[in-house]
Amino acid sequence: MLTIWIHWLSSLGPDKLLALFGGLFLLDAPRYTLSKVVMCLWDWGRGLWEGFRGGGGYTHCPSVCVVLAGYNEADTIEATLNSVWGTYPRLEIIVVDDGSTDDTQAVARRFAQGRPGVLVLGRPQRGGKASAINFALRYSQAEVVVIADTDSHLDRAAIWEVVQPMADPRVGAVSATVLARNPFVNLVTWLQAQEYLHGILVGRLLSARLGILQIASGGFAAFRRSAVDQVGGWDVGPGEDGDITLRVRKAGYEIAFAPYAQCYTNLPTTWWGLFKQRRRWNRGAVRYKCRKHIDMAYFWSRNFRVSDFTVLLNAWVFQIFLLYGSWVYLIAYLYAPEDLGWVAFTIYLCYLVFHMVQSLTVLFYSTAPARDALICAALPLVPLYQLFQKVARVVSVTEEIFLRKSFEDNYVPPHVRQATWHW
Repeated sequence: MLTIWIHWLSSLGPDKLLALFGGLFLLDAPRYTLSKVVMCLWDWGRGLWEGFRGGGGYTHCPSVCVVLAGYNEADTIEATLNSVWGTYPRLEIIVVDDGSTDDTQAVARRFAQGRPGVLVLGRPQRGGKASAINFALRYSQAEVVVIADTDSHLDRAAIWEVVQPMADPRVGAVSATVLARNPFVNLVTWLQAQEYLHGILVGRLLSARLGILQIASGGFAAFRRSAVDQVGGWDVGPGEDGDITLRVRKAGYEIAFAPYAQCYTNLPTTWWGLFKQRRRWNRGAVRYKCRKHIDMAYFWSRNFRVSDFTVLLNAWVFQIFLLYGSWVYLIAYLYAPEDLGWVAFTIYLCYLVFHMVQSLTVLFYSTAPARDALICAALPLVPLYQLFQKVARVVSVTEEIFLRKSFEDNYVPPHVRQATWHW
């Protein structure tokens, strides 16, 4: 088969070869691979391996408030609290039960008994994550606010790691590394686990280096309290984490990344659950990048910054324009059925090579190379998984551009999403 494929490839004229391989650059893998390899070679050349691994030598110790806002999280909240409490000296924990109908509040209050610094707040009516976080802020004056999901497990040094970039007064928010807590439940979680390694551990490190990091994940991130107060706290989601990150950027702060501030979260275990999650994420991203924060592109504004504009430009070009362009590229080959099989095989093989190289960059930065190598062993199925993601992305982006579907998402309670401003 390989011989036949090589013969078919060699029979193509220069124009067809250019169309075939040039079109690949409409996809994500080539540019990510090249940029990650350059970053790895730079770090290797400078001998910074030990510096990136973190672990010890912490010099910055601001007061920290960890906010855990949850709805019906009785099964996971205690484990999350156990992973946070006692891991940092100047620490307070605020749990907000956002109108749960299960025993979330009772479990949290039981944990708080005999443990100083743990405050449990209950709300009779669900208001959504943004509202719950803002409610918690009234009860703390800590210098740094750490947000974590109530189904996450934080590493013992995670809070120490995530606050270190705050030693630089220019940093307003720090994105941490969110990894899979349940990577091997089934194929769905396995493929997501490798995506998190590629997209978060290495991908956000690259974005931070380029000065264009655009999100401090709601799963685990730190915010300077003065920056949060300056921008008025969290706004209604979905996408509230990316939204506040851009507002902190617009306030003049930098967004840092702490690769070894790591937490582990439960991933969707079904294809439909994953599709719904990504649909929500993509809709929210379009809303705040293409409408709400369009002023980041106003070059005549006195607050205009090239780095902020680059964040928007990156989203418009790679997440919208090239998204539709890649589908035009793929659909165009449906009109050449005699070559369709070989074209698909070529694209698959190229994607495989690109992701194999990216997996090496993951292992370069990994603190658990044996575990992460096993996660990256899903490699042969990654191109098909990327195709699934591309379908989810084009559906959700199209829905949001033309129908503003993000304002129909049950992630936010109906009475809140109906009252909020519809950007």
